[in-house]
Amino acid sequence: MAKKVVGTKGYVKVKKRKKRRLVKYVVAYAAIRTGVKAAEKLIDKYNSVPEISEDSEVLNYSLAFNGRNVKIENEPFNGAKINTICSGLKLDLSNAIIEEDVNIICKSKMSGISIVVPDNVKVDISSDSKLSAVANNVSAINDDTAPTIHIHTENIMTGIDVKAKHPTRIKAYKEDADSKEENKTETLDIE
Repeated sequence: MAKKVVGTKGYVKVKKRKKRRLVKYVVAYAAIRTGVKAAEKLIDKYNSVPEISEDSEVLNYSLAFNGRNVKIENEPFNGAKINTICSGLKLDLSNAIIEEDVNIICKSKMSGISIVVPDNVKVDISSDSKLSAVANNVSAINDDTAPTIHIHTENIMTGIDVKAKHPTRIKAYKEDADSKEENKTETLDIE
Protein backbone atom coordinates (compact mmCIF):
# COMPACT_ATOMS: atom_id res chain seq x y z
CA MET A 1 0.00 0.00 0.00
CA ALA A 2 1.46 3.31 -1.07
CA LYS A 3 1.58 6.12 1.40
CA LYS A 4 1.08 8.73 -1.28
CA VAL A 5 -2.48 9.81 -1.29
CA VAL A 6 -3.95 11.30 -4.42
CA GLY A 7 -7.18 12.97 -3.71
CA THR A 8 -9.52 12.38 -0.81
CA LYS A 9 -10.78 8.95 -1.86
CA GLY A 10 -7.48 7.13 -1.20
CA TYR A 11 -7.14 8.62 2.28
CA VAL A 12 -10.66 7.59 3.24
CA LYS A 13 -10.07 3.96 2.16
CA VAL A 14 -6.96 3.61 4.32
CA LYS A 15 -8.76 5.01 7.38
CA LYS A 16 -11.77 2.65 6.91
CA ARG A 17 -9.46 -0.39 6.72
CA LYS A 18 -7.80 0.56 10.01
CA LYS A 19 -11.19 0.95 11.67
CA ARG A 20 -12.30 -2.48 10.41
CA ARG A 21 -9.16 -4.10 11.79
CA LEU A 22 -9.67 -2.38 15.11
CA VAL A 23 -13.26 -3.64 15.29
CA LYS A 24 -12.11 -7.19 14.49
CA TYR A 25 -9.49 -7.05 17.26
CA VAL A 26 -12.01 -5.74 19.80
CA VAL A 27 -14.53 -8.46 18.92
CA ALA A 28 -11.85 -11.16 19.11
CA TYR A 29 -10.65 -9.85 22.48
CA ALA A 30 -14.21 -9.83 23.86
CA ALA A 31 -14.83 -13.40 22.68
CA ILE A 32 -11.59 -14.68 24.25
CA ARG A 33 -12.27 -12.84 27.49
CA THR A 34 -15.78 -14.32 27.72
CA GLY A 35 -14.39 -17.81 27.10
CA VAL A 36 -11.77 -17.39 29.82
CA LYS A 37 -14.38 -16.24 32.35
CA ALA A 38 -16.60 -19.22 31.53
CA ALA A 39 -13.63 -21.59 31.95
CA GLU A 40 -12.76 -20.01 35.32
CA LYS A 41 -16.32 -20.56 36.56
CA LEU A 42 -16.21 -24.19 35.41
CA ILE A 43 -12.88 -24.80 37.13
CA ASP A 44 -14.16 -23.21 40.36
CA LYS A 45 -17.25 -25.42 40.21
CA TYR A 46 -15.17 -28.58 39.79
CA ASN A 47 -12.69 -27.66 42.51
CA SER A 48 -15.36 -27.10 45.13
CA VAL A 49 -15.25 -28.66 48.58
CA PRO A 50 -16.41 -32.30 48.56
CA GLU A 51 -20.10 -32.64 49.16
CA ILE A 52 -22.06 -35.43 50.77
CA SER A 53 -24.82 -36.47 48.43
CA GLU A 54 -28.30 -37.12 49.68
CA ASP A 55 -28.19 -40.85 48.98
CA SER A 56 -26.43 -42.69 51.83
CA GLU A 57 -23.64 -40.20 52.49
CA VAL A 58 -21.59 -40.85 49.36
CA LEU A 59 -18.74 -38.36 48.98
CA ASN A 60 -18.43 -36.33 45.75
CA TYR A 61 -15.01 -35.17 44.57
CA SER A 62 -14.75 -33.01 41.46
CA LEU A 63 -11.44 -31.61 40.24
CA ALA A 64 -10.39 -29.64 37.17
CA PHE A 65 -6.76 -28.70 36.50
CA ASN A 66 -5.92 -29.33 40.13
CA GLY A 67 -4.54 -31.93 42.53
CA ARG A 68 -5.83 -33.14 45.87
CA ASN A 69 -4.91 -35.64 48.59
CA VAL A 70 -7.90 -36.99 50.52
CA LYS A 71 -7.37 -39.09 53.64
CA ILE A 72 -10.26 -40.61 55.58
CA GLU A 73 -9.18 -41.42 59.13
CA ASN A 74 -11.26 -43.62 61.47
CA GLU A 75 -14.56 -42.61 59.86
CA PRO A 76 -17.13 -44.81 58.14
CA PHE A 77 -16.75 -44.80 54.36
CA ASN A 78 -19.93 -45.33 52.35
CA GLY A 79 -18.60 -44.76 48.85
CA ALA A 80 -17.49 -41.96 46.55
CA LYS A 81 -18.14 -40.35 43.19
CA ILE A 82 -15.02 -38.93 41.55
CA ASN A 83 -15.04 -36.58 38.52
CA THR A 84 -11.69 -35.28 37.30
CA ILE A 85 -10.46 -33.36 34.29
CA CYS A 86 -6.68 -32.94 33.83
CA SER A 87 -6.13 -33.54 37.56
CA GLY A 88 -4.55 -35.81 40.13
CA LEU A 89 -6.37 -37.32 43.11
CA LYS A 90 -5.09 -39.58 45.88
CA LEU A 91 -7.87 -41.17 47.94
CA ASP A 92 -6.40 -42.80 51.06
CA LEU A 93 -8.90 -45.19 52.67
CA SER A 94 -6.26 -47.18 54.54
CA ASN A 95 -7.66 -46.22 57.97
CA ALA A 96 -11.31 -45.83 56.97
CA ILE A 97 -14.00 -48.01 58.53
CA ILE A 98 -15.51 -50.21 55.80
CA GLU A 99 -18.00 -52.72 57.17
CA GLU A 100 -20.07 -53.52 54.07
CA ASP A 101 -19.74 -53.38 50.29
CA VAL A 102 -19.21 -49.87 48.89
CA ASN A 103 -19.00 -48.33 45.41
CA ILE A 104 -16.49 -45.85 44.03
CA ILE A 105 -17.50 -44.37 40.68
CA CYS A 106 -14.71 -42.64 38.74
CA LYS A 107 -15.29 -40.55 35.63
CA SER A 108 -12.10 -38.93 34.47
CA LYS A 109 -10.38 -37.37 31.49
CA MET A 110 -6.60 -37.00 31.24
CA SER A 111 -6.07 -37.55 34.98
CA GLY A 112 -4.31 -39.73 37.50
CA ILE A 113 -6.14 -41.36 40.41
CA SER A 114 -4.56 -43.37 43.22
CA ILE A 115 -6.72 -45.27 45.71
CA VAL A 116 -5.20 -46.84 48.84
CA VAL A 117 -7.45 -49.45 50.49
CA PRO A 118 -7.23 -51.28 53.85
CA ASP A 119 -5.77 -54.79 53.95
CA ASN A 120 -9.02 -56.45 55.05
CA VAL A 121 -11.13 -55.67 51.95
CA LYS A 122 -11.60 -57.15 48.51
CA VAL A 123 -11.40 -55.00 45.39
CA ASP A 124 -13.52 -55.51 42.27
CA ILE A 125 -12.87 -53.22 39.28
CA SER A 126 -15.05 -52.75 36.21
CA SER A 127 -13.65 -50.40 33.61
CA ASP A 128 -14.80 -48.70 30.43
CA SER A 129 -11.54 -47.09 29.41
CA LYS A 130 -10.19 -45.48 26.27
CA LEU A 131 -6.44 -44.93 26.04
CA SER A 132 -6.24 -45.55 29.79
CA ALA A 133 -4.80 -47.97 32.33
CA VAL A 134 -6.31 -49.44 35.48
CA ALA A 135 -4.07 -51.38 37.88
CA ASN A 136 -5.33 -53.52 40.76
CA ASN A 137 -2.33 -54.14 43.04
CA VAL A 138 -4.37 -55.55 45.94
CA SER A 139 -3.79 -59.19 46.83
CA ALA A 140 -6.76 -61.52 46.84
CA ILE A 141 -8.39 -62.35 50.19
CA ASN A 142 -10.01 -65.73 50.80
CA ASP A 143 -12.33 -64.42 53.53
CA ASP A 144 -15.97 -64.59 52.36
CA THR A 145 -17.10 -62.13 55.05
CA ALA A 146 -14.70 -59.38 53.97
CA PRO A 147 -16.37 -56.30 52.48
CA THR A 148 -15.79 -55.51 48.81
CA ILE A 149 -14.95 -52.16 47.27
CA HIS A 150 -16.50 -52.04 43.79
CA ILE A 151 -14.72 -49.53 41.59
CA HIS A 152 -16.52 -48.52 38.37
CA THR A 153 -14.50 -46.39 35.96
CA GLU A 154 -15.13 -44.46 32.76
CA ASN A 155 -11.77 -43.08 31.64
CA ILE A 156 -10.25 -41.28 28.73
CA MET A 157 -6.45 -40.99 28.84
CA THR A 158 -6.35 -41.68 32.58
CA GLY A 159 -4.35 -43.88 34.93
CA ILE A 160 -5.95 -45.45 38.01
CA ASP A 161 -3.86 -47.29 40.58
CA VAL A 162 -5.48 -49.26 43.41
CA LYS A 163 -3.11 -50.55 46.07
CA ALA A 164 -3.15 -51.99 49.59
CA LYS A 165 -2.37 -50.17 52.81
CA HIS A 166 0.98 -51.81 53.48
CA PRO A 167 3.50 -51.40 50.67
CA THR A 168 5.71 -54.10 52.26
CA ARG A 169 4.08 -56.71 50.01
CA ILE A 170 5.01 -54.71 46.95
CA LYS A 171 8.51 -54.10 48.31
CA ALA A 172 9.01 -57.84 48.90
CA TYR A 173 7.79 -58.56 45.37
CA LYS A 174 10.20 -55.98 43.93
CA GLU A 175 13.08 -57.49 45.91
CA ASP A 176 12.22 -60.95 44.53
CA ALA A 177 12.06 -59.54 41.01
CA ASP A 178 15.40 -57.75 41.50
CA SER A 179 17.08 -60.94 42.76
CA LYS A 180 15.72 -62.88 39.77
CA GLU A 181 17.04 -60.15 37.46
CA GLU A 182 20.48 -60.39 39.11
CA ASN A 183 20.49 -64.17 38.58
CA LYS A 184 19.69 -63.68 34.90
CA THR A 185 22.50 -61.15 34.62
CA GLU A 186 24.98 -63.52 36.27
CA THR A 187 24.09 -66.37 33.96
CA LEU A 188 24.50 -64.13 30.97
CA ASP A 189 27.93 -63.03 32.17
CA ILE A 190 29.10 -66.64 32.65
CA GLU A 191 28.28 -67.64 29.11
